[in-house]
Amino acid sequence: MLFHIVGAGPSGLYLAYLLKRSNPAHVVRVFEQNRPDVTFGFGVVLSGRALQFLAEGSADVVERLKGKMQHWSNQHIVHRGQCVVVDGSSYSAIERLTLLHELQNLCSEAGVELNFEHRASGAADLAECDVLIGADGANSAIRDSQMGAFGTRVTDFRNYFAWFGVERSFDAHTLTFKATDGGAFVAHHYRYKPAMSTFVAEVDTETWDRAGMAGMTDDERRTFTERLFAETLGGRPLISNRSIWRRWRLINNDHWHFKNIVLIGDALRTAHPSIGSGTRLAMEDAIALWRAFEAEGPGVAAAFARYERMRKPVRNKLNRSLDICVSHSYHWMIPGVLDDSRRGGPHDQTARIASETAWRRSHRAPDLEAARDRSFLPRHPWTAARPLHQRKRLGP
Repeated sequence: MLFHIVGAGPSGLYLAYLLKRSNPAHVVRVFEQNRPDVTFGFGVVLSGRALQFLAEGSADVVERLKGKMQHWSNQHIVHRGQCVVVDGSSYSAIERLTLLHELQNLCSEAGVELNFEHRASGAADLAECDVLIGADGANSAIRDSQMGAFGTRVTDFRNYFAWFGVERSFDAHTLTFKATDGGAFVAHHYRYKPAMSTFVAEVDTETWDRAGMAGMTDDERRTFTERLFAETLGGRPLISNRSIWRRWRLINNDHWHFKNIVLIGDALRTAHPSIGSGTRLAMEDAIALWRAFEAEGPGVAAAFARYERMRKPVRNKLNRSLDICVSHSYHWMIPGVLDDSRRGGPHDQTARIASETAWRRSHRAPDLEAARDRSFLPRHPWTAARPLHQRKRLGP
């Protein structure tokens, strides 16, 4: 069979490798608009459970990647200078470019044809094949050229964010809150190399407007963020790599495949951090599609149907989890954590979302229906209604 995969991100490369490794007779071609040494972003974080899932595709690949990763077992949440420790977790992070290079090498060794600096303007450019896979991310040209057929829907969330890097090591994945007169900011940061970390800054719309960020350039916003989080950054500058401030964008598709075209990863559905790593979800899509072809052989329609049947319940569960986080978390409170005067405002809302995110990441999602009931929350250590001074913490 002839497979064309558009997008040489982690999911596209992993799928290419799995297809070619399992059946060397397959012709697998990957098309990527960028050079092999170019990527946007810094590090990729994966939970221990995520690594177990990815090992179901190839345990050897995961073991190979583990040697390039940073590892830790806690999460930290810093509020008013106090560090609360959420323990019992397992996390690893790897530089995104290192991850891509390792997967590129594996593909080359297996006999996959890698075509870089090849931009596809739409599905028609590469449709002369048995299977065309859109693995080209949230801005997928393959999907966008057939939006009507896929039933594509786009929703913009209210918060703004930007991804940066910083030459500083953090002990664990950390959420750090900073209060200003206009509202609160939160940073998500973790190391992916011994002396390098990802640093994602996020803010709600009201605080964004009150801080005057709408009228700033991206360079001015970076400088503003450096000053705001100067203590957290240890005075080090933030590093930009196409670090554009933008809103979280949710992309959904009613149909996963059309004719001989199928979508995976962010081209299929974007992932908000509250439901886990987008890279992990995309690579799991790749495993599911590979397994479908392993089971159905050359039957493209049957393989597509199996892929959707296997994967859609998982994606739907995550969709419901995201709905809960976005629709309900903005209205929940954490008694005792915030001043009464700020409860219900942007500071409170952002803290509530972040705390629940940490709990979900640590425990890999509670029963979703139970999560709709606020009475569910106090049964779990992080979301219990206790003041910070009664919780496990580090620092002054």
